[in-house]
Amino acid sequence: MKKKGKVFSLLSTALLVGVVGCSNGGSTANEGNGTNADSDKPFEMSLLFHYETEPPKNDSDIMKMIEEYTNTNIDVQSVPSSTSAEKFNVTVASGNFPTAIKTFYEVPVVNAIKTGVFWEIGPYLKDYPNLSAINPQVYDNMKVQGKIYGVPSVRDLARNTMTYRKDWLEKLGLPEPTTVDEFYNMLKAFTTQDPDGNGKDDTYGLIENNALFNMDMITAYFGAPNQWGVEDGKLIPSFQTEAYLEALQFYRKLFDEKIINQDFPITSRDNWFKLWDSGKAGTMRQVTSTAVARERGAQKVDPNAKVDMVSLLEGPRGTAIYSEAGNNGFFLISKSAVKTEEELKKVLEFFDKLMDEEMSNLFYWGLEGQTYTVTDGKAQHTDKEAFDRMLSPYTQLAVGKLIDNATPGVLQPLEQQALDMNKENEAVALANPALTLDSETNTEKGAQLMKIIEDARIKFILGEIDEAGWQAAVDQWKKDGGQQIMDEFTAAYNEVNK
Repeated sequence: MKKKGKVFSLLSTALLVGVVGCSNGGSTANEGNGTNADSDKPFEMSLLFHYETEPPKNDSDIMKMIEEYTNTNIDVQSVPSSTSAEKFNVTVASGNFPTAIKTFYEVPVVNAIKTGVFWEIGPYLKDYPNLSAINPQVYDNMKVQGKIYGVPSVRDLARNTMTYRKDWLEKLGLPEPTTVDEFYNMLKAFTTQDPDGNGKDDTYGLIENNALFNMDMITAYFGAPNQWGVEDGKLIPSFQTEAYLEALQFYRKLFDEKIINQDFPITSRDNWFKLWDSGKAGTMRQVTSTAVARERGAQKVDPNAKVDMVSLLEGPRGTAIYSEAGNNGFFLISKSAVKTEEELKKVLEFFDKLMDEEMSNLFYWGLEGQTYTVTDGKAQHTDKEAFDRMLSPYTQLAVGKLIDNATPGVLQPLEQQALDMNKENEAVALANPALTLDSETNTEKGAQLMKIIEDARIKFILGEIDEAGWQAAVDQWKKDGGQQIMDEFTAAYNEVNK
């Protein structure tokens, strides 16, 4: 939900030329104004979040703008993304919490929430227009023991797609695939009909890496559940279903016919992207927002390269795509730093204001007049490099869904297509029913057991084991603890849904 506020562009311009810039790093605009001085005084907060390339600065103009708009004094504490999980554990062990800490839905985080060190915020959300406007499914995907604790950085629930060479499809005179069979025909043609026109048999219809990154899209096409499914009131893993086996057989066919790169079991993620940029790849799984980057990558070799995307294909059991969690991390509010309900409401007010149009524009477009302009109500970046340089240290601070709250923009066709596809995908997206369920056995050794399945599916695709060998691996998984995981997830599911 958007709320109108002050003319933020004027404020931002003033800040950048140094007109505003109090010595204590925060605003003094509301201090000392009579009897309301205490209530109008900037709220003191500390925020711990991670960064990718450059740490944010407490005294930067961007932070001053955020403080000014939200009437806060913020102490930024940040760590590299690579050490954020370790920092979370250290923080919990020390008990020295900031006001709010950004993290992800991982076992140590869930365990810490269960100890009661963070505020449950679900009952308060209705009082905050922006926080309460977030898709309820996003909150459901973050619940711990049925309760909401986090303020999420929202992203689309179903943003995955198959990105393919549109110029190759057009050259070969093929239609965009709408079914799994047509998808196979496209991949086959990309492999065998010399789409790059060099007279050599040196292209792949689909490229894969050692993590089997395309696999979730393929299994969804055949109707397998999203990681876990429910049959007769019991939770079962997707790899136990007939649909999953059919997807594996399809994948094996692609490998046997050399439609996918034969060295995929040793192809790293980096080399996977390099293979695309080499101009030898016809299709790869991506998220919709990366289509422009993939087109630029393909144009390194062929300046006339064009890409398109397809997410939904009709398979033997209908049309489906898997839903993700719908967040890129979330802020937890600590009880040790925020001791009263009154203080909690101020923190929630801060996050709610971060989702206002003015703040969303800051995180999404930057500074009007410097990194973007607005014409006829539409925003457009004018200096993307300056925007990235200025805002990238602070993007992890943003919450909500920026594209929904910021000023609408002038987008490239692939960017607009990505937005449209995400909405279309979400309408048929399959949720993972075990996403927030508890299983002690899964916590202890779920990842270890999953290695049995990951190894077996590679061997099946390579033809090193047959269907009996695949079933033996599934049976081994169940014997070594998988059955116990199924039983525990089933008990938790029935408890939540009774």
